[in-house]
Amino acid sequence: MTIKEIKSRAKNALKQGCFWSGYGVNITFAFINSMIKMIFGIFLSLGLIGPLLKFGIELTKITVLYDIETIFNLLESFFNQIKIFILSALVLFLVMFVIKLLFTNVLTTGKTLWFSRNREQTEAPAFSRLFNGFKKKSYGDLVKGMAWRDLWQIIWQIPIFIVQLVSGIYSFVVVERTLDMLRENYINFSSYNLERQILNEMIPNLMFFLAIISVGIIIVVGFGIIALVKKYSYRATAWILADNPNICYSQALQLSKDMTQGFKGKWFVLDLSFIGWYILLLMTLPLMFFTRPLLETYVNASYAEFYAYIRDQAVRKGLVTMEELGYVAVQGNPNQPPMSAADFYQTQGQFVQPAHSTQPNYQAQSYNTPQPYNTAQPYNTPQPYNTAQPPNNSVTQPDDVVEQDDIEQKSDFNDNN
Repeated sequence: MTIKEIKSRAKNALKQGCFWSGYGVNITFAFINSMIKMIFGIFLSLGLIGPLLKFGIELTKITVLYDIETIFNLLESFFNQIKIFILSALVLFLVMFVIKLLFTNVLTTGKTLWFSRNREQTEAPAFSRLFNGFKKKSYGDLVKGMAWRDLWQIIWQIPIFIVQLVSGIYSFVVVERTLDMLRENYINFSSYNLERQILNEMIPNLMFFLAIISVGIIIVVGFGIIALVKKYSYRATAWILADNPNICYSQALQLSKDMTQGFKGKWFVLDLSFIGWYILLLMTLPLMFFTRPLLETYVNASYAEFYAYIRDQAVRKGLVTMEELGYVAVQGNPNQPPMSAADFYQTQGQFVQPAHSTQPNYQAQSYNTPQPYNTAQPYNTPQPYNTAQPPNNSVTQPDDVVEQDDIEQKSDFNDNN
């Protein structure tokens, strides 16, 4: 499937009023995310403004402009405040990371679920899909699955963090040693010996710092590319967990790696195809909070199409079954598009057993190779998955796909078999 076809399908999925429903999902997600970042950003800003404000107040209290010792004391105090700020920033970063694990990641899976279901239904999914991950039966598994993904993303970026940490610490050490040397010799500040001593101290440090920077650039570029590749390798994890929140966290990540094998470059090209739109988005900078969700609605719909494509490829290759992704096979009208279990009950008036049912007379039907995408086919009537021949001699009809998590909401099942 080409990028053009993916985008065309995304546009079709957003027709019939679904675009503004998707916009509502995106802007709600952006609002919640922005409020959390704003609250903690205020504390971080206060931590930065505090040292600068204190330094400025102390500077205005200097009565002797040429009192070098006082200036040194102020500089020392300023650097001490900077250290406190850095520690505060690290603490806030950890707090934000915990919030991301416990809240933002779960909300992200809800957003991906909405766009994934939107392409499978003729009507826009319920807005409540955004908060679907906070259900009792799903929340814990989603947190583990997304945390496992984030952990591996961090692992691949550890060398970059180490380079940044070493560079920062060494810079502070050099500055402090220089200030101490100046403090000890401030009486002879204009002497030639002091200047020579400063040069003798600074040149080796400067050479060593340049060596650190050179090696650091190589490490940052190398592992930056690796981290980018891994990011695309793990990107399908959120979509897999949205399909089936109860899948094993390690299986979700491994399945994402398997699904994106051979498609990471294409997903990257899909992202590049939106660069022009993001450049235009910069022109609406004062209103970006409202305009960015407009673009992201289109982007997320395209991601949903791309994920559905690589998911079908994975099913065709035998890497996973639709049952493992939270779907069950039910007999229905071959011309009927896939729908959620709740919609199926309302339109058909019947119940089906979930794939994990222990009823002896129910057998989950396995999927044969799915039908490939047909560019000439109308979007809202995707081809249903075919099912394997059941063990009895009855003739079966092609099966539709019903979402597992919606079926589990039903407390009673009527066995039609």
